[in-house]
Amino acid sequence: MAEEVRNADVTVPWSMLVTTLLNGAFGFAIVIAVLFVTVDVESVLESPTGLLGYPYMQIFYNSVGSKGGATGMTVILLVMTVCGTIAALATASRLIWAFARDRGLPFWKHVSKVQMGSSIPIYAVIIASITACAIGLINIGSAAAFNDVSSLSVTSLYASYIITESFLLYHRCAKRIRSRGSVDDTSDPYQLVWGPFHLPGLFGIAVNAFAVVFGIIIFVFSFFPASYHPEPDTMNYSVLMTAAVVIFSVVYYVVWARREFKGPVVETGAWSLAEGENVLEVGLKALESK
Repeated sequence: MAEEVRNADVTVPWSMLVTTLLNGAFGFAIVIAVLFVTVDVESVLESPTGLLGYPYMQIFYNSVGSKGGATGMTVILLVMTVCGTIAALATASRLIWAFARDRGLPFWKHVSKVQMGSSIPIYAVIIASITACAIGLINIGSAAAFNDVSSLSVTSLYASYIITESFLLYHRCAKRIRSRGSVDDTSDPYQLVWGPFHLPGLFGIAVNAFAVVFGIIIFVFSFFPASYHPEPDTMNYSVLMTAAVVIFSVVYYVVWARREFKGPVVETGAWSLAEGENVLEVGLKALESK
């Protein structure tokens, strides 16, 4: 979605940093407040809402002593969940669109289409919505199967972190990333160039190395079961799901995608945005002209 943001190389990093700090601060404050008002944990878990998997509702009720107040606080969480779902859908649809634009997905010619009037990748949004609904239906038949499928979100996320951070660490140590001042319009479009938001020198290498090590630890332990002797229903099958996705991706690339996918699409020319024009529209026009 950074492609839709002006001055993205500065705005996006600052947005991520400020969001992390704000959410961390408010989240820590909420945890402290909940710990202070939760006197009897067992009674909360054994309450009617706790047995349904929503113990926070009982915590709200015990705190304010009013069903109306507890309902109002629950509605706030529901509104936040809806907003978060919309943001997740927008992010997922843009990822699908970007990968299809780079010819990395099946039927990429259709999936990469964007509505010129609204600049919305409608097919990518439909695919993301249907996939999310289909995964949600799995929970009706088996909660264990749903947890196994949803565990891909953790392993895939950290796998993507480890891969990109490892390559960044390698190029940092090899000093293959150029400064912005040493790049001109005739330079290789695929070269690595430092943006305005980065940590230079040994401190940046140390942070980068710590991120790689931390990601590897989380990635490995995400395959462990929750108990020492797990039952079939409580076994963590995320290693099976992750391996299945990796095997499918490799087979798909070898059999078909390597003929189409040549890496990310790089636009070497400068785009000039007119008033009210969106970068998605301009980028699509540029791709169609090629």
